[in-house]
Amino acid sequence: MGGRFIAIIFQVILALGMFTELSAQQLVTSVEFAGLTKTSETFLRQYVATKVGQHYDSIQVTNDRQRLLNLGILVEVEVRLAIGESNIEVNFECREMINTLPVFALGKTEDTFWWKAGLQSLNLTGRGDKLFAYYQYYDRHSFYLNYATDRIGNSRWGTTVSLIKWATVEPLNSENGVLSYNYSNYTAYASVVRFLTFRETLDFGLGFFNELFEAQQQQSNEIHEIVQGNKLLSKLIFRSNHLNFRTFYIDGIYSQLNFEFIHSLDEIQNFITVFSDFRYFKHFGRRFNWANRLRTGIATNDENPFAPFVLDSYLNIRGVGNRVDRGTGSVVINTELRYTLFDKRVLAAQGVGFFDFGSWRKPGGSFKDFTNSENMRAFSGLGFRLIYKQAFDTMLRIDYGYDYSKNAGLVIGIGQYF
Repeated sequence: MGGRFIAIIFQVILALGMFTELSAQQLVTSVEFAGLTKTSETFLRQYVATKVGQHYDSIQVTNDRQRLLNLGILVEVEVRLAIGESNIEVNFECREMINTLPVFALGKTEDTFWWKAGLQSLNLTGRGDKLFAYYQYYDRHSFYLNYATDRIGNSRWGTTVSLIKWATVEPLNSENGVLSYNYSNYTAYASVVRFLTFRETLDFGLGFFNELFEAQQQQSNEIHEIVQGNKLLSKLIFRSNHLNFRTFYIDGIYSQLNFEFIHSLDEIQNFITVFSDFRYFKHFGRRFNWANRLRTGIATNDENPFAPFVLDSYLNIRGVGNRVDRGTGSVVINTELRYTLFDKRVLAAQGVGFFDFGSWRKPGGSFKDFTNSENMRAFSGLGFRLIYKQAFDTMLRIDYGYDYSKNAGLVIGIGQYF
């Protein structure tokens, strides 16, 4: 019995060795794409390392397939091989996503109702370029327009351009109670993106914006402490994206590091923000996806009541409410376990259990603020996702968060929370 087992192992090793030797000798004579209706074949070839004239490498072809799926514009990619005696033809059979869709989202917390409507395209001209245009009502009227090229021609460079009018009502806790301000921000921003590798990019941008705070209460004087007017924004962003997508399942690690420098044109006062976003995803079993996010940030520690890091249901802590607090430093942890309830060709659904925790440094405060229980928030809860699989990250999201102080809130949106 032992001799027979050893013989089988030997035959398997021999067969693998013969296949490896054959693959090493076979040349790739053709790399083709099928099933494309809008997407440019030239654009996709930039993400495929397998080239005509190379020796066939099955691992490289597998990585090429995953890289195409990660673009977020293809629902399926299958590899078909035509094998000859000394050559291999590689075919990527693709099925495209619906890449142009209307945007409609709404949300409600205890004190706030908001909604937005518009249009988004993740593959506007067939080269992975993205267009987002929408109107939002969140106590006041806002408009957002953004266009981003994935790559210019066959180069390793891309661009982004944005025009934004952002208007909200900002609450401010003071000795006189909660005061409200009308906040308006008009921004023009552009950046260039350098693709260092398939996974890493460096983004450098410049912007001009004007911001204005108008107190709704005539007796309020906190507004005089806020630097307003015209400002210049310089931004440097490094991204390392090692996420792999299989429909709505995600595996891998993503990290992003932001450096922002704001120079006021009306007063000699500069402001610096450093922000980090780290995410880890694990798909296990048939139905489970574990998702984690760690966000940390630090900024110039001015005693500005409108500090850059905001405690808010839609940004970091589900259920806490609308712009509950602000700080010049923050640490936020989000973790959730996603369980697939059903998965059909077009629609799928997930149930979600989550836990959100955050701590803030008060404006003008110290690092000890992070360990002060008064500056900490922790919410846990349950959620539901109804997923449309023919478009990227298109799903109805409903989360209900609850904390130990019996505070609770319902958060509704489009797309995964992170």
